Amino acid sequence: MSNKLKDIFSDKMFDLGGKVHFKDGDAHRKFLEALQIVQDEGRAVEVKGVTSVTTEVKDGEMVYPFLEHNDLSRFIVAPSVEEVPMVLKTKYGEKTILFKRYHTTNEIILKTGENEIVYFKLVFPKGTQNVIFTYRTQPQTAKTIKDIVESYNTTIALLNKLFKNDDNQESPDEYEIIQDTKNFFLNLESFYSKLYQIEKKLGLSFSPEKINDTKNDEGELEELYLLIVEKKAIRLNARFTTTESSGMTIQEGYSKLETGSKLDITFLSKIEYKMCGQNISVHTANLLSNAIIKQFEENEDGSIKILYDDTDSQPMYITYMGFETIDGAEQEMSTIMEHKEIYTDALTFNEHMKEA
Repeated sequence: MSNKLKDIFSDKMFDLGGKVHFKDGDAHRKFLEALQIVQDEGRAVEVKGVTSVTTEVKDGEMVYPFLEHNDLSRFIVAPSVEEVPMVLKTKYGEKTILFKRYHTTNEIILKTGENEIVYFKLVFPKGTQNVIFTYRTQPQTAKTIKDIVESYNTTIALLNKLFKNDDNQESPDEYEIIQDTKNFFLNLESFYSKLYQIEKKLGLSFSPEKINDTKNDEGELEELYLLIVEKKAIRLNARFTTTESSGMTIQEGYSKLETGSKLDITFLSKIEYKMCGQNISVHTANLLSNAIIKQFEENEDGSIKILYDDTDSQPMYITYMGFETIDGAEQEMSTIMEHKEIYTDALTFNEHMKEA
């Protein structure tokens, strides 16, 4: 008697096969043409005129009908695909890119899913060491900004693994293209990383679907990041011509005001940003430096109107720091002159960008 348990749990593989039935000879010819296209080009092809498909299981000499499909709405011939995971080390830990690999007559092709945040396609011509690399960025398919940051960082790790710098020294043009591609993704990663830090700091939730053009938001993002995340003071080369003293704090007493006096003036203001689908308000504490009194007069309501001037050697400028709340800005105003050097030594926005 045979061992039934061995028969049940045997890992012996069956042979699978089948038959395709055609409407006529022309449909059969088109099926063969489709097979050739799949083999040569690696793309799926729809075939008209297939009437039914029968699946069979073969075990030794025995053949068993398995499934029969008679009511076919579409019949598509596609390349055989296998999944190839590529594990990469990133600053967010190990990340895996799952490629689908298939062969054509002359190429081996790997590509990711069509809806990935970054879509990749790698084509390796057979018999050569070359690779044709194409990609498409799709941040709008992400669920969160953090997902975008990690995806772009993973892309950089992939590029570093595929294209080492010393592999392209003999081809300066190819080397430049690869470096430009790496820099492109480094800039994107930087943008979304800063956006993510702002999101966390302000308790916001940016929607990837509403981010269409990073270039339009880049300037405001950098300024907001400097003010809110890095807590930097920014110098603005702006001039005042006249102000009212109401609501302002003047370092010197009112009794000492006279034409030619140099003032340090602090005041509150607010900056409105519209970025990536969000309206963001930042309260600022401001210091106006090198303001020289040109003329002042007292109004009937008791307020003082002051006209300003400056000198070529010490031009007037304003420096500001940003705060999430009005309370934070007011608290800064109460002690601003105790650390005046933070404001007087501040860089302009462009100078901050050069140092970044």
